[in-house]
Formats: sequence, structure tokens, C-alpha cells
Amino acid sequence: MLGKALETLFIRVWVIMKLTLYFWGLTFCGGVILGIGPAWKAVNEQFYRHGFEYKEITFSGSWRMFKQNFVRANQLFGLFSACLFLLSYNLYLSVQIQGILFLVIDFILLFSMLYAYATYQYSMILDSSYQMSLGNLLKLSLISSFASFSTFLKIILGSGMILWVTWNYKGLILFGLIGLLTVWNGLITKQWREKLDIQLEAYE
Repeated sequence: MLGKALETLFIRVWVIMKLTLYFWGLTFCGGVILGIGPAWKAVNEQFYRHGFEYKEITFSGSWRMFKQNFVRANQLFGLFSACLFLLSYNLYLSVQIQGILFLVIDFILLFSMLYAYATYQYSMILDSSYQMSLGNLLKLSLISSFASFSTFLKIILGSGMILWVTWNYKGLILFGLIGLLTVWNGLITKQWREKLDIQLEAYE
């Protein structure tokens, strides 16, 4: 019993490490700036396809996904990066001004940034599971972020906790950060994805 539990733990840790290392490798293959989006897309798709079947998660498979989704993944990453930049810049300007009105604006901008982050994570999940146009992907991702407020909170709080732990243990940046985020988002949205599958099957 203990041996099986330890084996499961080691497999999950190894999958998290593989996903993170593949992400950094692919990111550098894309020249960093153009590599982040496709690399993140590739490791997400690997996990959503294979789960913790670590033997199925290979660099050659990740490299193939990286090349296949290079343009689309960069479009998504660029779009959400621009959105986060504009929101964060406006938040920076807003916090310089005192007053209850600007405090409310600060809260709205902060929530919008968190919502944009969650929407991007949903877009990675949906794009790895379904074939659809970029416009429909964005619409479904925006809707999905509000489909379950508890899931939204779990994405934000879980990601925040992972980033906090990573900040205190810098080695996780290289060996665990992306893998932890990918696995966390995949696990907590599993129930939602199953419901979406049923709804789409009924629609068809």
C-alpha cells in the first residue's frame, strides 16, 4: 500500500518536472519571446492528452505540437499579454490617485487582470481538447471563466499559492513551476470539462 502510494507520488512529481523542463526547452527553441505561448500550449496539450502516463509525454511529441500550434499559440499569448499589460498599466496609474472612486477602479482592474489570466488558462484547455475557430475559442473561454465561480477562485488561489511557493524556493522555476500550474488547472477543471463534453455531445 505504502509502496504504491510512493510510486504514484514519484510518477506525479516526474510528470511535473518533465512538463516544466520541456516548457523551458521549447521556449528557448522559439527564441524565448515567440516560444513562450507555443511551449505552454504544447505542455498543456501533453498533459490533457496523457495525464500522468509519463511514458507517453515525450519531447518529440511536445516538439511536434509546438510546431503545429506555433502561430495560433502566439496569437493567444500575444492577445492576453497585451490585455494584461494594458490592465496592469492602468492599475499602476490608478493607484497613484487617492479617493474612494479610484479604489473601486483599482478593484475592478485587479479583478479584470485575474479574469484575463483565468480566461487564458481556459483557452489553453479548450484549444487542447476541441477544434474551433479562434473567435469561438475566445468566446467559449470568456464564458467558461464565469461558468463556475468556485473553479475560478481555485484557479486564482491555486496559481497564487504555486507562485508564492516558487518565489520562496527558486529551484521550482526551472523544475516545477509550469508543470504545477498545468497539473493544477487540469485537475480542478476536470469536472467542468466532463460537463462540457456532455453538453457538446447533446448539442451535436
